[in-house]
Amino acid sequence: MSVRLRGRPWVAVLADMIEGVVAANGLAPPQSDRLRAELWAMTSESVAGEPAGDPRVDVARVA
Repeated sequence: MSVRLRGRPWVAVLADMIEGVVAANGLAPPQSDRLRAELWAMTSESVAGEPAGDPRVDVARVA
C-alpha cells in the first residue's frame, strides 16, 4: 500500500495514512475509533500547515 503525496492537501495524506494503520492492523470498533482519535490528536500540529517532524525532510522526496 502507498499514499500519494504530491498535489494533495496534507490533511488528506494524513487521513489515508491513519486509515492504512487501522486497516493493516485489522481493527474494528471500538479499537479502530480509539486509534483514529489518538492518531488525529497526535497530528493536530501538522493538520494546520506543514508536516510535523524534522523540517529538513523533503516529504515528496521520501515517498
